[in-house]
Amino acid sequence: MQPKTLGIAIASVVTAAFLAAVGLVVAWPYLTESRRANADFCQVIEGDAAHPVERHIAPAELPKARGSVVPAKDYALSAPHSHGNLTIFLIHGKETMPGANVITLQEGIEQNLVAVRDNGTHQLRIDNRSNATLFIQGGDIVKGGIQDRTLPYDMLVPAKTENFPVMAMCVEQGRSHARGNEASASFAAANEQLPTRALKLAAYRNSQPEVWDNVRALQTNIAKNAGGSVQAPASPTSLQLTLEQDRVQLAVDHYLTNLAPILEGKNDVIGFAVVINGQVQSADVYGSNAVLQKLWPKLIRATAVEALAERRDGHVIPANAQAVHAFLVQAEKGNAVRLDTQGSTVIRHETGQSMLHDTCDPSRQNAVMHRSVLAR
Repeated sequence: MQPKTLGIAIASVVTAAFLAAVGLVVAWPYLTESRRANADFCQVIEGDAAHPVERHIAPAELPKARGSVVPAKDYALSAPHSHGNLTIFLIHGKETMPGANVITLQEGIEQNLVAVRDNGTHQLRIDNRSNATLFIQGGDIVKGGIQDRTLPYDMLVPAKTENFPVMAMCVEQGRSHARGNEASASFAAANEQLPTRALKLAAYRNSQPEVWDNVRALQTNIAKNAGGSVQAPASPTSLQLTLEQDRVQLAVDHYLTNLAPILEGKNDVIGFAVVINGQVQSADVYGSNAVLQKLWPKLIRATAVEALAERRDGHVIPANAQAVHAFLVQAEKGNAVRLDTQGSTVIRHETGQSMLHDTCDPSRQNAVMHRSVLAR
């Protein structure tokens, strides 16, 4: 190559490198901001429309704020139903919302009556095209969008409602685009629940880092007890895909075979309490047996996943119905806080040992649709 030609070539390379460097410097703030937006869109923004506003309630005001509910002292617990380290106590009682016209989130999406839309923020939008009230149970997981999410709070969405805002938290980390053939602007399924007490408490506290930490811990614990990795190649951080994994489904089948049928034919059951490794974990009580029956397959599966993750070698301490009943009665005695959200009112009681949430339906004189109790 002639010296003149070589000089021109070198000059061209230097000029191209310089222009590339200048372009990177100019674009860097935008690239950084884009990465920050993808990392932070699941973080909760305090005070937005979907975030509950909290107000303390004096004991004298509580009867006005909360309608009909079965008090824990009136619960009748069944004999224990056990498999391995998991024990279920069915809670018998009077329905306070018999004949409630309610559709669950899973039903609504499967029947194309409910749409959950992703606009790239921590706040999702829901259309309820059905003729029934849509009940979203705190911990419901929606699959798809630009990341799988969980809806941390109970919500009641009136029939024929569009563009209803709900706060969501991510149960998948790093993805910000469609996964495979899934739609990025909406969610295709809601057939799973947050499976552990720790995950539910983290979601209630609006702690996104804690939710992600607990997803990783769950994956690690299940892998130990299920005999191998339960992370999906398509998205290793996705809790939804972990719960769908064949190894997980095979491992929880032993629990489900023994415990899923216990609700069959029992029309006087309004809830259930969960004991794992001899320790009370949670309880869910409903105003309607029909609502419980609809949700049961998803709830017992999430419970089985939690038991699998917490399984350990050694003797399991037998569960005690009296201790469970005492725990539920005590949970009602915490200081009361009212959380006002669109479509419903939630009353929370907290003690050092528990957190109780009562989701009230304003269209039924604030009768309690769902009571959730979590050990702390």
